[in-house]
Amino acid sequence: MYGPQRLPGGKLGRMIPASLIPGGSYRGSIRKRRWYLLTSREILESIISGSAGEGPMSLTHALSFARTHSFSGIGHAKEKQGDFYLLFLEGDPNGAVLHDSKGALFGNKAVYLMKGTEQFTLFPVRPEIVERLILGCRIFDQEILRRILPVDIPEVKREREGGAGIFSVVIVDNGRPLAGHRVSIRKEGQVIGNDFTRADGKVSFRLLYGKYECVVHSRDLTTRMYEFEFHPGLNNKPVTLDIGNVK
Repeated sequence: MYGPQRLPGGKLGRMIPASLIPGGSYRGSIRKRRWYLLTSREILESIISGSAGEGPMSLTHALSFARTHSFSGIGHAKEKQGDFYLLFLEGDPNGAVLHDSKGALFGNKAVYLMKGTEQFTLFPVRPEIVERLILGCRIFDQEILRRILPVDIPEVKREREGGAGIFSVVIVDNGRPLAGHRVSIRKEGQVIGNDFTRADGKVSFRLLYGKYECVVHSRDLTTRMYEFEFHPGLNNKPVTLDIGNVK
């Protein structure tokens, strides 16, 4: 089977004590404690329900906010493709869950399907609860999030407004041209062009002047998005993107 495999219903495969769920409680000895067997979505929604969240905000802003405030909690983004949950512990995004119509994905596999344009609302949660949740959805490759964040294409001085032209970009990795990589151009979330890089790493599109997103699809199924404004100063002047040097 190719591609990420989903777990039907999103079972975490573990029970959690009622004391971790708002409204849940237990009495008596350990043997008499009440336990709940819930799906991951039910667990996450039960924890953040009724909380006053911070947001919505872009993924970039959410990561910056969490880092600045040493935030521990859950970030939730409700998108057309499904519900994304990011689990933060002391400012770091250590866990991820995706629920869609096909089931659930956890950890790296959930982050692979993020576009970087999601809008997150952040809900504070006690660190000990977040730590327990992360056990089933840990993000082992932190570089995935860095690669999907928008990066500005270098600006060139504008000459005039209006019109259209040819936007060209050369995709390289540490100076080495990358051939056969798919490049998409998006405007306001809509894909308006797709093409593959040539042997020299170059690909071109005819565009109206304005703001766009350039999405580079790597062969390891990851994507990187670059925001840019196309204007006469870029017409027929190839821009080089070294994806190996993006920090």
